Amino acid sequence: MKTYGSTDKGLVRKTNQDSYVIAANECGDLFCMVCDGIGGSKGGDVASSTAVRYFSQVFSENQGFKNENELLKWLKIHIRKANDEIFTLSTTRREYHGMGTTMVALLLSKIGNYVINIGDSRCYALFESGQFIQLSEDHTLVQEMLNNHEITPEEAKNHVRKHYITNALGVWNEAKYDVMHIREAVDYFLLCSDGLHGYVEDAVIEKVLRDTRLDAKKKQQRLMDLALLAGGLDNITVLLIRMEEAEA
Repeated sequence: MKTYGSTDKGLVRKTNQDSYVIAANECGDLFCMVCDGIGGSKGGDVASSTAVRYFSQVFSENQGFKNENELLKWLKIHIRKANDEIFTLSTTRREYHGMGTTMVALLLSKIGNYVINIGDSRCYALFESGQFIQLSEDHTLVQEMLNNHEITPEEAKNHVRKHYITNALGVWNEAKYDVMHIREAVDYFLLCSDGLHGYVEDAVIEKVLRDTRLDAKKKQQRLMDLALLAGGLDNITVLLIRMEEAEA
């Protein structure tokens, strides 16, 4: 298994509110996470970096999971604690009022691989079977409208409220999150903020991941370059995990 990640403030924003981490626990499991802060230039940065710092610390101290119930309990406890820490900062410090962060994470463990999602940062997978799938579902107003068949996928791409998120870590006193157990064999997992998927079409992302001329490191850099070529209008974070070596 190989992991490649980078983050960039883009070509327009003055600061970078994205953060990411690749953390290992005591038995070699990995916790990969991308966060995109919201709530003002300083607040967004604080929220995303707080989430990354928290999970980096607690996962590095983790001794592994005996079963799925133990893993899910660990997630529930620590998502709540991370949410509490950010929410407390946002409600007790005026300069941080209203801040929060998206969170998309991939937990690669001895008992299985799990995707965790809060907000609109995304996880994609290119499966060994050949399928390319967006695993996470955006917590956005537009996604809700799509689910309710109020708009079409084409209308969603340029909707005026495209970036209105309905869920984030630290904004409310309780955090809602999705967890998905990935049972099929995967070649690549991709975690990214909307600085990539908001400006580079999924079909283009898929094409890069399928390009046999590029190794994993070059694929990750190519995705970052494409987001910048699209205007670099937002902060960009791209984290690519190549699974082949771990599964061989």
